[in-house]
Amino acid sequence: MNMSVVAVLGLFGAASAVPLLSQAPVPPTHSLKGIVVDDKEIPIAGAELTISREGRIVAVLRTSETGAFGFDGGPGAIEINTRRIGFRAEMSTIALGRRPSAEVLRIVLETLPAAVAPVLVSGGGGRLALFYQHRKEYAFGRFLEREQIEKSGVRYASDLFRTVPGASLRASRRYGNTIRLRGCQPMLWIDRVPMRDVELDEVAVPEEIAGLEIYTSSSGVPPQFMDRSGRSCGAIVVWTRMN
Repeated sequence: MNMSVVAVLGLFGAASAVPLLSQAPVPPTHSLKGIVVDDKEIPIAGAELTISREGRIVAVLRTSETGAFGFDGGPGAIEINTRRIGFRAEMSTIALGRRPSAEVLRIVLETLPAAVAPVLVSGGGGRLALFYQHRKEYAFGRFLEREQIEKSGVRYASDLFRTVPGASLRASRRYGNTIRLRGCQPMLWIDRVPMRDVELDEVAVPEEIAGLEIYTSSSGVPPQFMDRSGRSCGAIVVWTRMN
């Protein structure tokens, strides 16, 4: 055999024997598939899923029109917080194995009870006609439009209250923060529907809010948004971008 050919073969043989120390082993990826449904087994489109690992957010997903979602990640425990306006937030802890599983995760969101049926806003101003009417008539309220909310760049809807006089925030045991106006839990309304025993962060995200009305005391609350239980805690009125 030609000596030059032998030399070349020897070089390739020596190189193949050298371990690639710079390449660390890549942990296997676990593909998680799931579906979000309501308590009547109807798929929920547009639900937001925040996936965390050891307290750090690793992904934020939204369900498809069929309520489906997917996530690829390494093995280990993850927390999934699932939210959608009109539903109670759900926190799930899932242990991803080292091998992909064919099992489909099913997350059920509880529908929040509404004390009254939704009322459509009529008039030339569209869905936000009442929002703009209140902004003209109620000087004691604070009003935030979509553009202001977008510019704020907040992660939680509750963060919009950090500059509101009389408002205090505390980390929630469930998700986001709790909001208290002058030490009292305000009445929460979404598209004119009262929400009972929930916090704003559990049912709304900044991206879904078209208009926000904040009343820090009952004295300035419009009559249709008064708390009929007799509490004097003010009110939070949310107008969403959803049809």
